[in-house]
Amino acid sequence: MGPLRALPLVLGVLDAIQSRARDVRPQVRRALLSVGADGAEFAGWLYRDLHDATSAAYWYDRAMEWAQEAGDLPMQGYILLRKSQSAYEDRDATRVLTLAQAARYGPWNLPPRVQAEVTQQEARGLAMTGDPIGVVEQKLDEARALLGAADDDPDSLGAGYDEGTWLLRSATCYIEAGKPGRAATLYGEVLATGALSRRDEGYYRARRAVAHALGGEPDAAAEEGLTALRLATATGSSRTTRELTRAAQILTPWQTRPGPRQLRAALLV
Repeated sequence: MGPLRALPLVLGVLDAIQSRARDVRPQVRRALLSVGADGAEFAGWLYRDLHDATSAAYWYDRAMEWAQEAGDLPMQGYILLRKSQSAYEDRDATRVLTLAQAARYGPWNLPPRVQAEVTQQEARGLAMTGDPIGVVEQKLDEARALLGAADDDPDSLGAGYDEGTWLLRSATCYIEAGKPGRAATLYGEVLATGALSRRDEGYYRARRAVAHALGGEPDAAAEEGLTALRLATATGSSRTTRELTRAAQILTPWQTRPGPRQLRAALLV
């Protein structure tokens, strides 16, 4: 149903935690704040989907503070990963890389799936800062090997990171490395499985539209973009709409073609 439906309940839980944590014994406070850190990280993610960077940064900072007070070291590394991903949306290449590296090499033992995700985020940062494609692909292979060694505990930190996620994030790395055709193929492989939620399908169709546009395929980009826009509207994902606006801008040289013209009109660009 999108972030606007989820946020009131999440923020209500966080408000209850903040209120009660003042009046309990220290060991109970630490347990509450550990839960609070998890919830605050999720609130940050929801605000990212709403394209509200200020609120997302606020909740990531609260999550970090609470994880530190609770002594939850792995969560601290995980929040640095989330901050790196947020920096990607701001196109801040250096912060994408340095935050990912801080998450990877910090004083904590991250679960294997989080190690894999952090390593892949480092690959994204390397691609953005201009490292050779061979270096980027080496990191991607390292991340895949870490993922292959992970257990299937559904309650562990980063449990949602799987083979499909690895493919989707790899596609993003190929876009940043100047290989949009390869990216579009990888996005297509995952989308064809039908395994994504509506919200994720919309976002990654928008990303595929960007890849097609960068690859000089305006009609394919517009078709994918229009499908993504319908899903973004249904789920209230401003993050997806932002990617579609980027695709439409890349399609400017083909704006007289029917597909790109229809996409621009739908976006009111």
